[in-house]
Order: sequence, then structure tokens, then C-alpha cells
Amino acid sequence: MRHSAALLDLHPAKPAPAISAATPSAARRLPTRAVVATGCIGSATTLGATAAVGLPLFARVTLGLVGMTLVVVAWLLLGREHRQLTVVSLHTIAVVWTLPFLVAAPLFSGDVWSYLAQGAIAASGQDPYTIGPLPGLGAAHPATQQVSHYWIETPAPYGPAWLALSRSVAAVTGEHLIAGVLLYRLIAIVGVVLVAWALPHLARRAGADPSTALWLGLLNPLVIWHFVAGVHNDALMMGLLLCGTELVLRGMERTGAAAVLQFGGGLTALTVAANIKFVGVAAVGCLAVHLARRRIGGMPAVLVMALGSTAITLAVSHGTGLGFGWIGAIRQSTAVHSWLAPTNIAGFLAGGLGRLAGRDITTVAIQVAVVIGVVLAVIIVAALLRAISRGGVAPVRGLGLIFAAVVACGPVVHPWYLLWAVLPLAATARSHRSRSILTAISAITAMALPPVGTGALPLTVGYLGAVLLLGSAALLLHRRGLDLQLTSPMIFLRRALVTATVPGAPARRLLGTLASGTERSDCPEIGIRTRGAGDGPPGSAATSMSSKQRGRFGPER
Repeated sequence: MRHSAALLDLHPAKPAPAISAATPSAARRLPTRAVVATGCIGSATTLGATAAVGLPLFARVTLGLVGMTLVVVAWLLLGREHRQLTVVSLHTIAVVWTLPFLVAAPLFSGDVWSYLAQGAIAASGQDPYTIGPLPGLGAAHPATQQVSHYWIETPAPYGPAWLALSRSVAAVTGEHLIAGVLLYRLIAIVGVVLVAWALPHLARRAGADPSTALWLGLLNPLVIWHFVAGVHNDALMMGLLLCGTELVLRGMERTGAAAVLQFGGGLTALTVAANIKFVGVAAVGCLAVHLARRRIGGMPAVLVMALGSTAITLAVSHGTGLGFGWIGAIRQSTAVHSWLAPTNIAGFLAGGLGRLAGRDITTVAIQVAVVIGVVLAVIIVAALLRAISRGGVAPVRGLGLIFAAVVACGPVVHPWYLLWAVLPLAATARSHRSRSILTAISAITAMALPPVGTGALPLTVGYLGAVLLLGSAALLLHRRGLDLQLTSPMIFLRRALVTATVPGAPARRLLGTLASGTERSDCPEIGIRTRGAGDGPPGSAATSMSSKQRGRFGPER
């Protein structure tokens, strides 16, 4: 009964700390249960927009954006009191917010159709690393008909672990697309569950707040949109990666059989994650340099990790029968120019200037920008690995920063790629500025892509309609005296960047903002009370929360 009560304990254990002396006393704050209900309504509305096929496309876009905004606003409002909620309560909120999408059609992306087609190619005995859906399955195959024309002839860019799993899905479901989508969504849910387990443990290890990690990571709208609704294999990759990181670190703290099991299990999870998407190898690198001075059974830990990961990769590649074609196929994912990638944006801008001068230099400009981006990424990654090896940056935070550099400097950026960086950084976010940056980037990116609709006119009209509806609703709530105490994510980002940069060293200071975990301050914009400079270290009696409240986060490691 006590456990059942905990599931429904959505109210703070004690009144939330005062936001600011300037807060109007007459304003009414939205109760936590109402915030959670708002998120549920938003999820249901977003799903309804995808099912309302009788409505004009622009109306469906508007309806979908309204639902998405409700979820994002509920998430930001929950930031006022998430520290007062138990880990179980935050898990429960994640469940109820994602529940409507469990039976939804794939939203925000059609990558799952490529998964189905690639699995069918592998199940038919063909090589998915050399042949695409159209030549491999033919135009009449149900999966081929759903694959985007951008990828209709593109071989699979994923590792052998994922292709072996896709082959199994195809063997079970055949040409039944609905069954295939539901099975892939179940796989994505497994990844999300792994994330839900790992985040609190990694946060405690970093001296961060487990509830903050869950709010900023698990409840992040990007997780709901793209891991659950979008059915991306990044969910399983990140779940294995975070769990593997925690297990490896645990194994290094123990001795005997328990150490071997945890270290070996963690290394296996990390290597399988890298055999889903190659970027997962960054976690192996971060932990290897972090443990470079340690020894396992008389051997350097870095050598043990390198040999172990290589052996597991060889076993996966040979055991699945898929070989090493995935190494050459990785570049297939860069075949389409991503409009979110900064390097491509720079290339398009240069190409536009070239057209004004009567020269078509867009392709060359993009290629040059991509090369520059790769060089910058290599420099930043090398600097971060060096900082990790010297103890200047913790391995989990360093992993998040490495992913941030890879995404920012890479040739391909999709909204769900941001979760590679957001999830590790959420587990280690202790300063107000780092939380503000992660919150702003997540909230803004969450609204960048509607669940349905293509074409400039429907999207433009849909976004304008959503702005009018939401603006009118916000004005009505304000006139009724309801104070949402919600600062715009754009103001969040502006304040974070202004305080993080100084003349002469902007890039270094901004990197330090995310890498640092020492700053303490109040966060009145979303009602988060963080530890003050004199409150003492996390877990001490001098922190802003009592030991009884801290116990509500769950057992310590």
C-alpha cells in the first residue's frame, strides 16, 4: 500500500521554497497534479492531431503544435517542484505522459520504415550494407512503399547489433507493418527504461540531484517525441550506453567476482551500443582515458577495455553473419544535407552569396564547411579526452560534451541527436547555467518539428495558428490571475550565454559553463531552489533539503 501511495504522491512533501520576494502574492500557482494533467492533455492532443485525417493539413499542424506546447509548458512548470517529488513519482509521470504514444503511428520521422525494410533485406539473405530498400525488396513491398524517397536506395548505416535485431523483427512480423512498428516501439521503450534506471545512479555519482536528472533527461519532451513516438534506435543505444557507463564505474570500485561481472557487463553494454550506432564508441573512449591510470589483474585498464571491446565487436560482427560492411556504410547517413547542421547552414549561406555573384558554389561550400567542422570536432574531442584523463572533467560530463561537439560540428543534425548530449549532461548538471542551457535548447528544439505536415505553406499557416491560439490562452489565464511563473526559453538561453561568455575567451568560457559543476545559485525563472554557496556539499546536513527529503530520492549506491 505504501508503494501504491508513492506512485500517486505528486504533491510536494513540503511547501515549495519562495520563488522571489517580488512574486505577486495574489497570483495563483498551478498545482502539481494540474501540471501533470496538462502534460497528459498535451500528449493526447498531439496524438489526436495525427489521427484527425479529415481536417485540413494546416489545422492538423496547428493542433499538433498546441499539444506539443502543452507538454513543453507542463515540463517547464514541473521544474518548480520536481526536487520535491520522489524518483518513483517522476517515473510515473513519464509513464502517463508517454502512454498515448505507445499505439501511435510513427511521428516526427519515418526512420522506423527504413528499419523494417533493412531488416527484411537481411532476413531475405541479402546484404543490407550494399543494397537499399528499393533494389533489395522491390517497389511492391509494403515497407519499401513507406520509406522516404531520400533513403529508398540507401544501404543501412547501422551497426551489426541493430541489423541483427532488425532481422529478428522481420522474421517475427513478416510484412505486417503495424506489428513491426509496435515491436520496434517496444524495443525503444526498453531503451527508455534503461535510461530511467541509469540517470539517478549517475547523478548521485556526480553529486547531482537524481530528481533533476530525471526531470531534465527522462521527462524531456525530446525523449517523448523522438524515442517513444519517433521509435528511433537511439533510445536503445543511449539506454545501453548510460547503463554500461554506470556498471563499468561500479566495477572499478569493487573487488572480486562482483567487480568482474559489473565491469564485464558494462563493457558489453557499451560495445553493443557502439554496434547499434558507431557514435557510441565515444563512451568507451571516455571511460578508457578516465581509467588510464588504473590496472585490472595487472594490466592497464585502458588496454583491458580496448581488447575487450574489440573482442565483443568481432564476436557480434561474425556471430550475426553481417561482417564488417557497416564500417563503410556509416557514411550513408550523411548523404542528405541536414538543415539543422551548422556546417550545412554555413555552406548554404555561402552558396547563396555565390549565386548573387553568379557562381554556383553551394556544393563546394558545404564540403569545405564539413571539413572545417570535422577538424574542429577532432580538436575539441581531443581536448576533452585530455581533460578527462587529468581529472579536470568527469567522464560522464565529458561524454556529454563530446557528443555536443560531434553534433554541433557534424554534417548531420536531427532533433533526437541532441539527446546524445542532453542525457549525460542532465545526469551531471549541478550549476544553474548548465541547467538553463540544457532546458532552453531542449524546449526550443522540441518545438522545431511538428508531428505531421510537410510543405512551406501548411507549416507556416499551422505555426501561425498555434501562436494565435496559445497567445490568446496565455492572455486569458493571465487575466484570470493564474501565474505560470514561466520564463521564455529564449530568455533562458540569452541569460546563460551572456553570463557564460566574456570578451577574449567566449568559447572557452562557454565550454567551462557546461563542464563546471560547482556553481550554486537560485533559479527563479522556473522556480527551482538550488543549493546556495554556503549550503555545503550535496548530501551534507547543510543543504537546502532535509535528510528525510533526500531519502525520498531512493536508496544510495
